[in-house]
Amino acid sequence: MADYPIAEIDHLLTYVRDLDAAASLFRCMGFTLSPISRIEPMGISNHLVLMQPRTAGFANYIELMASHDRTRLPPAMARTLSGGEGVKSMVLGARDAQAAHAAMTAAGFDAGSPVHVRREWVVAPGESVFPEFDVILPVDTPLAFNACRYYDVSLYLRPAWLSHANTARGLSGVFAVADDPDRWRADFTGLFGGARDGRPSPGQVWLDVLSPAEAKQRLGVSATLDGAGARYVGYQIEVASIAALRACLEQGDVSHRVNSDAVYIDPEIGFGNLIVFQQHGR
Repeated sequence: MADYPIAEIDHLLTYVRDLDAAASLFRCMGFTLSPISRIEPMGISNHLVLMQPRTAGFANYIELMASHDRTRLPPAMARTLSGGEGVKSMVLGARDAQAAHAAMTAAGFDAGSPVHVRREWVVAPGESVFPEFDVILPVDTPLAFNACRYYDVSLYLRPAWLSHANTARGLSGVFAVADDPDRWRADFTGLFGGARDGRPSPGQVWLDVLSPAEAKQRLGVSATLDGAGARYVGYQIEVASIAALRACLEQGDVSHRVNSDAVYIDPEIGFGNLIVFQQHGR
């Protein structure tokens, strides 16, 4: 919705224990990664897999995040960067952080107040930029999410970072499983202010909440809940050419499976995430 404070699912915070190994996998899949960034005050390191934005004013990417010093992690991030690997939070793009916070609380979620952040980001030897944003830390709920309002999103949109050998165009959707999918669909439709093709969505990127049986039937994965009530399973990325993607996977010796017009990287390969590639326009 054009005037809604939450505009998009901007990116996915994914936890990996070994950042170098995760980066190696993504490069073998044909992705370009941003240089490693170390956020020393929080003990966090990351790489970004940046793709073409789907909503003006926001980004579109997968964030690979690890902790290199757990003693520095804020409590909310200590909860996030723990347990099994995989998607730990949907990061929502906010037009106004205070208004997004109000929307979260109105939807019944216990969200913390926005925090203003400005930090140095070393993007090349001797070259730094200083991204500035308002951030709401991850909400403590089984399908955790948080929000970010950029002050200069162009810092994330360097053309060299947006071009991928596998022809990736962008994150198009997020998969989750729940013991009560209807409840989560309703909650997130309310939070997002709408749906896309019957799935909760604040913009162009959707959230698909499935039962474990539906996940097995549609996606071919055994997604157990282990008493959690709900959890993320993975995400979908659109590519311009499935043939180019498969060439990258074969050259990189990345195990994958093909089903109809989609290619799947299973969670045991994808650091806890099911990664589904779909050709754009299909």
